[in-house]
Amino acid sequence: MNLFNILPESFFKPLNSKYKSIYVDCLMIIYDTYRSELSFGVERDILVSKLEQYFDDQLEFEQVFEEDEETAVNSKEKANLVLRKLKECGWIEYETASDYKTMVNLKDYASTMIESFIKITRQDELEYQSLISQIHATLLNQDAYVKPYEYIIKRVHENTEELIVGLKKLNTNIKQYIEKLTNDKPVNEVLDDLFKYQNEIGSKAFHRIKTSDHISRFRISIRENLSRILNDENIFRKAVEGYMEIEMGDKKDRLAAEQNLRQMVLGVLRAFENYDDIVKEIEEKHKKYWQSSVARAKFLISNTNNAEGKIITILKYMAQKFNMDEETNMYDEMDEEFHELFRMFPQSWLGHESVYTERITREVSPPSKLAAGIDFSDEERQEIKNRLVEKQKNKLSRKNINEYVAKLLEDKQSVVASSLPLETKRDFIKLILIYLYGKGPAAKYRSVDMDKRVVVNKFEFKDFLIERR
Repeated sequence: MNLFNILPESFFKPLNSKYKSIYVDCLMIIYDTYRSELSFGVERDILVSKLEQYFDDQLEFEQVFEEDEETAVNSKEKANLVLRKLKECGWIEYETASDYKTMVNLKDYASTMIESFIKITRQDELEYQSLISQIHATLLNQDAYVKPYEYIIKRVHENTEELIVGLKKLNTNIKQYIEKLTNDKPVNEVLDDLFKYQNEIGSKAFHRIKTSDHISRFRISIRENLSRILNDENIFRKAVEGYMEIEMGDKKDRLAAEQNLRQMVLGVLRAFENYDDIVKEIEEKHKKYWQSSVARAKFLISNTNNAEGKIITILKYMAQKFNMDEETNMYDEMDEEFHELFRMFPQSWLGHESVYTERITREVSPPSKLAAGIDFSDEERQEIKNRLVEKQKNKLSRKNINEYVAKLLEDKQSVVASSLPLETKRDFIKLILIYLYGKGPAAKYRSVDMDKRVVVNKFEFKDFLIERR
């Protein structure tokens, strides 16, 4: 559904006006007032009183509040004008109660928007530990498997999405701090950034990811229970029925429901497989930021009389000159005054390393002749060549395993390992290598564990899914 089919055409007008900060403050006050009510409705007089108090406290705010040729001078007029404009733009609506009092209702999409504003301004930090433990606890709750989609899969999928989005936000925050280092800042601001980063990102969220929030405590159990949902026919059937009832309404399509449900569960499995890669990238950016900021601080603090300190002083002076004069180009001819500051010339001296080391030449001797009588006919050469080619084909290398699996998945998205031909020990060794290579990033497929043991031609093993990447 199109967003602008839901939102009124002038919905964003208050946020794009001259008084956008005032409107946002008023929306926050309205939302905060609703929090103590049973619904998103409150008496208009109460809201006017709260907004009036807000405008009374805004001493620096201009005396006259003009909006679309409407003028409000005192605080009460300003409060009424704000409510009127919010109603016109579709943020609120009026309703007459049974006692004939005018109630102000906040639209559902407006409350969602205001909640987003609050999250952005507060910059609340996500508790990764609670999300991972919730996912784990939900999957272990046996009573919830009565309705597996409603009570388990839907909640696990939502929590996993929130977890991955939270990690990506943390990754982006680190990038923003790194980019701030390129700004022209004095040393005290760089040091403030260092401590702020360590307190807000380095020592809190990042530290918990590496210690108490470490996913290794839960990942195996999460994988096993997700595989159980896919492999247990009774659980999967109930989940499909729940999905059709909640997500499809009257247009029920069992085949589409099965496919969508399987993709949801596999998506959660993939998210936990990629978790380490995201954390690794966060760790690399964390290290990069820390090293860059320390180097920047050392550069700014350095004020010694040695060669390094003098060069830094010159560079600071040049940077200051460039910043002061907008017309100055870095590639313009240097002023004469800079030539008086330093002299640069090449230096060289003799030392032990200066002595030329002569290369050792090796005499290339001609190859010795083979003993007489050793010769191969064309047929023998071809036979040896064919044997080598056949040996290379039968070799259980990573390349051959990839080609073998590619043929298996030629027209399929996935196959179950137990369906593969297992006649000999070599077939079983090949199956083991398929499983092992599928866990690595180089394979063109992935092996997904299943909570089921099978016996095929006297070979017993834990079944797994071979899925195309």
